Amino acid sequence: MTTTAYQKLSRRRVFAAVVFGCVSAAACSGQDAIVSQTPPPPPPPNACVMPAGILPAAAVSVVVNSQSRRQTIDGFGTTIRLFDDPHLTNTFDQATQRGAVLVPAADQARILAALYTDLHLTRMRYATDPGVEIANDNSDPAVTDLSRFDFRWKRLDGHVEYVKAARPFGLNTWFGAPIGGEAWMSHSDPAEYVEWAMAIIRRWRDQGAALPYWSIFNEPGYGNGLSPEFIREAVKRLGAKLAVEGIPTRLVIPDDADPGVALPRAQAVLGDPVARQYVAAIATHLYTGFGTPSQPSTGSLAELSALAKQYNLPLWMTEWYNPDWFIWVRTMHSMLGDYNVSAVDYMWGFLGQWENNGSQLITVNSTGPLYSGFVKNKQYWAMGQYSRFVLPGSVRVDATSSDPAVLVTAYLVGNRIVVVALNTGAAEKSVQVTLGAGAPCVLQMTAERTTSFETARVLDPVTLTGPGFTTTLPAGSITTFQLIP
Repeated sequence: MTTTAYQKLSRRRVFAAVVFGCVSAAACSGQDAIVSQTPPPPPPPNACVMPAGILPAAAVSVVVNSQSRRQTIDGFGTTIRLFDDPHLTNTFDQATQRGAVLVPAADQARILAALYTDLHLTRMRYATDPGVEIANDNSDPAVTDLSRFDFRWKRLDGHVEYVKAARPFGLNTWFGAPIGGEAWMSHSDPAEYVEWAMAIIRRWRDQGAALPYWSIFNEPGYGNGLSPEFIREAVKRLGAKLAVEGIPTRLVIPDDADPGVALPRAQAVLGDPVARQYVAAIATHLYTGFGTPSQPSTGSLAELSALAKQYNLPLWMTEWYNPDWFIWVRTMHSMLGDYNVSAVDYMWGFLGQWENNGSQLITVNSTGPLYSGFVKNKQYWAMGQYSRFVLPGSVRVDATSSDPAVLVTAYLVGNRIVVVALNTGAAEKSVQVTLGAGAPCVLQMTAERTTSFETARVLDPVTLTGPGFTTTLPAGSITTFQLIP
């Protein structure tokens, strides 16, 4: 018997003796008991034995079932613009053709640390405008004339440099989502699109930062008006070329503006077994009416989630924002807990104060042409209630609440349990959280909370006296509990 197996058996014996009052392990297992006063052997040194006391009563009951497992979490992230992109601060320097407001190198590093080290974001989706191939290089999509391509700065190479700068801080997943194709491209000729995309993907590889993923287009059914059939053919042709050249980049589809627009495009691609083999994830945004962030659109999200489950693919929510931080965390809860989303990405990681609509986690400030620092917005801290604790590779498990105003999700994170609880009501709630069968052995609870007047407040740690804990959730709050050995 291994040490681990012995520890588990010992814990079962101790639990049986405490809860059922059994005099032997056999009696608890249903076997014929041999009456004996000999106590079971003590657990090995340093063995973890879950407390078996009775938890204090509370108005709301939450039960975590670690044996009922759902999706694996791929991580959290944002879309980004480069630090010297004029779009960042909405300024322009005629001499340099870049932004007139420059973020100093030291603060660029601080922003990267804030996103990828402190917030534990691991994903970056880069947005790029047309301009890589302003005019068609030639009429043969099988022959690429790279002298007709321009990869400089924000067209591509600047994003490579961003990735190389961000990776030491914790970035490990990046993918392109072109805002649009070149003006000369036809929406009925996927061959030319594939030639263009392959030139971009090869450039990333050759620059030492091969793309893990490539999104065919950002919102193809909205701004680009691309048909499901075009996307399906583009996936088949691009995937085949990547396979022949041994490039490991996988494809994300359809990355569209709304689940209702995304659904028929995802169905068209995944219904084709040749195209399906190249798809790594289904992605959608949440804009109702295209660009209205007041309420997330979920009309077709259940169908998109079912489609992902049917083909054993992760579902990603790759872009959305809201000026109300609490709507944002409620949306994150819904994505993760109701629709089995594996990755959640906010709109912008950082953007200038001119875009004061809550679409960025970090605001870059300036006075005229002078940089004046940056600030972490409430959405930054609220997102961290998930991203700082629910790490890539975590597995969501079932968590039920007796009160519809208390929204709860739970995750297995290594040898820990993470419980994220929202009180959406107008009054505080007393909550009893019980760890059901299959929970890892945990002995202590730590917690952090964000409300309208608190930001990532660290609460006093608690030593467990039973298989869970009882706590109070303030009105309009999100609290993250870590249960650790």
